[in-house]
Amino acid sequence: MLKHYIKFALRNFRSNKVIFAGSLVTLCLGALCISLLFSYVHNELTMNNFHKNNIYTVIIRDSPSSDWSGMNPSYFFDFDYSDFPEVEEAISVKKINKNEATIFYKNSNFVSEGIITDVNFFKIFDFKLKGGDGEKLTNDSNTVLLSEQFVKNVFGGQNPLGKPIKISTNKEEKIYTVKGVVNLPVNSSLTFDFILFRSKKIHEKGVFLGTDFISVKKTTDINIFKRKIKNIGKGQPLFEFKDITIVALDDVYLEKDIPFKADVFPRYGDKKNIYVLIVIMFVILIISALNFSNLQIVNMHSSVKKNAIYMVNGAQKRHVFFKKNIELLLLLLLSISVITLGYQYLIPAFNNFTNVELAPPLWKVVLINGVVLFLILFLALIYPLIIIIRTSIIKSLKKVSFIENRLIGQKLIIIFQFTLTMLLLVSSLVVTNQLRLMLNKDLGFTSENIIRSKMYFESFHNPDEHRNNKTKIEQEKKTKYQYIKNELSSNPKIIKFSQGSPLLNPNAIEFKIKETENDFTTLNFYTVTPGFEKIYDIEVVEGRFFDIEKDNPMVKNKKVVINEAAKRFWNLRDISKHRVLTYGLLKNGYEIIGVVKDFNYERLSVKPKPLIMFYNEFMENDFHIQFQKDKEKEGLQFVEDVFKKVNPRETFQYSFLSDEIELLYKKEKRLSIIYIIFTAIALLISGIGLFTVALYDTQRRIKEVGVRKVNGATINEIMFMLNKDFIKWVVVAFVIACPIAYYAMSKWLENFAYKTELSWWVFALAGVFTLVIALLTVSWQTYKAATRNPVESLRDE
Repeated sequence: MLKHYIKFALRNFRSNKVIFAGSLVTLCLGALCISLLFSYVHNELTMNNFHKNNIYTVIIRDSPSSDWSGMNPSYFFDFDYSDFPEVEEAISVKKINKNEATIFYKNSNFVSEGIITDVNFFKIFDFKLKGGDGEKLTNDSNTVLLSEQFVKNVFGGQNPLGKPIKISTNKEEKIYTVKGVVNLPVNSSLTFDFILFRSKKIHEKGVFLGTDFISVKKTTDINIFKRKIKNIGKGQPLFEFKDITIVALDDVYLEKDIPFKADVFPRYGDKKNIYVLIVIMFVILIISALNFSNLQIVNMHSSVKKNAIYMVNGAQKRHVFFKKNIELLLLLLLSISVITLGYQYLIPAFNNFTNVELAPPLWKVVLINGVVLFLILFLALIYPLIIIIRTSIIKSLKKVSFIENRLIGQKLIIIFQFTLTMLLLVSSLVVTNQLRLMLNKDLGFTSENIIRSKMYFESFHNPDEHRNNKTKIEQEKKTKYQYIKNELSSNPKIIKFSQGSPLLNPNAIEFKIKETENDFTTLNFYTVTPGFEKIYDIEVVEGRFFDIEKDNPMVKNKKVVINEAAKRFWNLRDISKHRVLTYGLLKNGYEIIGVVKDFNYERLSVKPKPLIMFYNEFMENDFHIQFQKDKEKEGLQFVEDVFKKVNPRETFQYSFLSDEIELLYKKEKRLSIIYIIFTAIALLISGIGLFTVALYDTQRRIKEVGVRKVNGATINEIMFMLNKDFIKWVVVAFVIACPIAYYAMSKWLENFAYKTELSWWVFALAGVFTLVIALLTVSWQTYKAATRNPVESLRDE
């Protein structure tokens, strides 16, 4: 019997090639899109959940107006976590960020990132260790563990265990022995290329100025524990009045309001982006299900007489139902095979786009695709199966089973499909316009032909050598520093240069005005040298900027320049009458010598925030260098040559400010592309559904067309008659979609301080584009019907 049903299904596929192809494309496109998006969203939502322990990190703030930051009380005041029975293990972790470390192996060097911790690291975090035993590790300062991916980059297929490598950081340069390889899961927000170990009792060179992590017993009442540790800073210098608490590791990745995450966790997610992707998945799911439902209704109409004859000859409705299910099962199996192959083929490009190395095993891919397809089929077949159950044999033989009320259901499905598609289309246009505004808006500073590069790395010396030759070593440093400045000044390809913090990545500490009783508030700051404002064309609107001649070495570090936002924030009228205090530094405060015009040094989702600039001529600060136009290549080569003469063992690295600005909006660009791609796919799926409905509708009215042609109707008149219904559907969908899209996009734009206008043309363009696609989709069928010989149309069936 099963073999009989399979034959029926294959015969039906052959006799209804268009419907079969449309069904297959609908299932494959819809399920593939959902599967790819689901893989990414699932990875984001399960970040760090492979750790079995209840992991928390300790954070601190100076006042209710300050931001939270990571800290380790175990270092600052020898705080002992063993005094609390709730704590199972505790470690300290210091992050060595990208570009702060270089690994040398044989004749190659690799810029890398890492962490410094103690051996209890593997008792808290559940990273798998290959080629080593985490339980047997000791606080050996000569041991290094490498990540699996980094081992592939450095050693290729060779076994790295026992091999020596040299690691150079801004603290030291040392030979280490590789003792293990760490498997770093893709859903880990803590990333590293290497791990170094130090004893908790050895605070060598401040290596533990990082963050404490603790694993807490599962039976612990976290709120009670937070109250216990809130005042552990009491009686400690600098920590007497600070708030101390803990935050769960699971909350760090997606919570934007935890600014310390960048100290240890270089990766973080965005809840809003995830919600957008979930909405897109839902829209694709609904459109695919509705489209597949329409296709099956048309398919049943084409085989309605066959089923009726089948039932007249003794078959029951359950047999028809079972025959249909076998047909759908074959379609499901074929779709799973196609989607699995497509998923495996597209996942590398998808990973490259999302910057996440997703690589689920084959069985998971098949399972995901199977579940998605089953869900689409389940939603799609509710309406068609009801029709099968309620259809009588007599009406089926007369081929009037699909009466007008069922056609109304089909029309509503098409309207709903195009409403959802138009919502996506309007959204994609608004997102693209917003991105274009952010990329092209005047940020208040110049960004052309400017690079940022570290030009000096301190040489490493034996402590005794440094102590005995301190004067000589300091003089060598000054000579090299002066050489860099002289060389950069003498090259005609370089317009200007200065030193300072990265323009788009300021630091943050607590500030307040000395003459007020307000709390300290966390604000952004730069360290700069004179000329910084000239490189970026930052306008000084009051007072002056730092000047080498006016700011002598004795007082230059006691002055600050603020921006207009800071002046407004502190409500300052006369800057000369106020001084700026920082927590724990310079009791008399800093003199405010000038105010610069606000410029957008952060993403355009926010207005310019208060900013304070300090004069700090530190040799290892970044150099900001502006080249002559069209001389960037020669200028870069010159700068690299200077760098190599001063730092022969280091790797020259630089970044253009224009690239950094573009990188700042990488997430928005990614979201914009996702909108466009999946809107196009949704439009394609809706077009397939419209095509099949047009096919069915024109076949249903073929005799009407024949009669009209006999009575003198032209081809254009007939095409208009057949197309006007579809036009009405698109217009109704447009009317429904516009207010919903306007509201949704208005809410989304509230996240930006500078926002694009929701112009009428955005909605008009979406409507016209959808209408054109709809007309192109149905016109082929209506043209065939309009040009058909009326003799054939009127022939008795």
